[in-house]
Amino acid sequence: MGIVRRQSLKHSFVNLVGLGIGGLSVFFLYPYVRAEYGLMQILLQVGMIGLPLFSLGANTIVFRFFHRFKDKEQGHHGFLPLLLGMVLCGSLVFWSIAALFWNQFAPWLKLNSPQLGAHLWMALPLSFFYVLSVVLSLYSANFSRIVVPSLLLDFSQKLVLPILLGSVLFGWISIDTALYGLLLHAALVSISLVFYLRHLGEWHWKWPSWSFIDPALRQEMLRFLLFGTFGGFALQMAAKSDILLVGTNATLENTGIYAIVAYLAAIIDVPTKSLYGASIALVTKHLNDDNRLELGILYQKVSINLLVAGLLIFGAMWVSVEYIFQLIPQGEAMRAGQYVLFFIGVSRLVEMGTGLNNYLVYYSKYYVYSLISVGTMAILNVALSLYLIPRMGITGAAIATLCSIIGYNAVTVGMVWRLFRLQPFTSKTLLVLVLACTAFGLASLLPSVHVPLVDLGLHASTYVLLFGLAVYYFNISPDLNGALGFIRFRKKS
Repeated sequence: MGIVRRQSLKHSFVNLVGLGIGGLSVFFLYPYVRAEYGLMQILLQVGMIGLPLFSLGANTIVFRFFHRFKDKEQGHHGFLPLLLGMVLCGSLVFWSIAALFWNQFAPWLKLNSPQLGAHLWMALPLSFFYVLSVVLSLYSANFSRIVVPSLLLDFSQKLVLPILLGSVLFGWISIDTALYGLLLHAALVSISLVFYLRHLGEWHWKWPSWSFIDPALRQEMLRFLLFGTFGGFALQMAAKSDILLVGTNATLENTGIYAIVAYLAAIIDVPTKSLYGASIALVTKHLNDDNRLELGILYQKVSINLLVAGLLIFGAMWVSVEYIFQLIPQGEAMRAGQYVLFFIGVSRLVEMGTGLNNYLVYYSKYYVYSLISVGTMAILNVALSLYLIPRMGITGAAIATLCSIIGYNAVTVGMVWRLFRLQPFTSKTLLVLVLACTAFGLASLLPSVHVPLVDLGLHASTYVLLFGLAVYYFNISPDLNGALGFIRFRKKS
């Protein structure tokens, strides 16, 4: 895969280190500050879910139209200022709407969750800086640069959160001061990304060339923006609204438990972010060239690679889940999130196994067709969450998320097949599932030595060894086998 492999491997390493830091925080810090951690996660989720709305769809056109504007000598015809202007306008519109309804919503929220009601206003500036940073990060990916933006946007937050919450735990600062620290960090990330683009020589502050944006291009962009804004928001609601819905329908402590367990499940997503970030540019290129042969090859490669990686990580976690919760502080309270881990983990496997299907539709000329399915899945997720959370607690939110993701990906896979005659599965897809189940069954047979850390390491490593050897023997992923062969060759030389 060339540059895709290099950037994705570096990105994976950065994410693994970040998740290692986050993992230590989950095991040794966050369980002691569940309510404070839940509060921070709710405030951060507002920006994540509202990204398409707050940016007016700028996050969706970064890849879709960049090749049409690309001309470094002409400052890419003002594409970057156009994106930033959309972020500013979208945020101002959202802030105005929030101001109109604040007096009606705030009293209800303060009654149900006083601490959240007192600090919800911070979601507004946090959202602005988050959306700005995401757009700048995505813009950098057009130049095959995803590692440094990931360090600034994701990795740094994994350092800042435990520092702030640890300071709250030990009484060095108040939760109010910690939230201001979180806001300062978000602002510094945006500023750093600006300087990074300047370093790359890609900070072109030239106003959009309206003569370049002819009526046909303008009309095409407006159609895509409408879809990207509302369709993207619906997709975020379908996939990522769980923490926000838990936060407004349960206690902050339960929200914290849910967020902590969801963070554990996010470990499964490490390869996803890397391969997606490095592959989107190729997807848009092949779609623009109508190169379905290369598009199909990329589609199936990414799918099997992600499925292997997801099964490796999730299987190791679930085979040792009992010992994980024995090691986490406040384990009895945290055990309420055990099946949250299962259902969210399975939802991640569904997304990984279907590969790039969402992007194939989003960045093609058929993008409008997915709006109905995305909207339906968003409504399904919210409706199921509102129904299940009061009855099943935080497990209900995880089940609602799984149902919505299964439904959406099933519809999208069918759509890709109908539109492009491409599908992500090969004969090895079923084989890798069988190998994972076999390895899981054998690892589960191991007896317990009644030392949680030893039991965790024994069961997880046995599963990883059995599954990894089977995947290598059957050459499930030529890319992964090739990477291992390359590593061995480098060591010998």
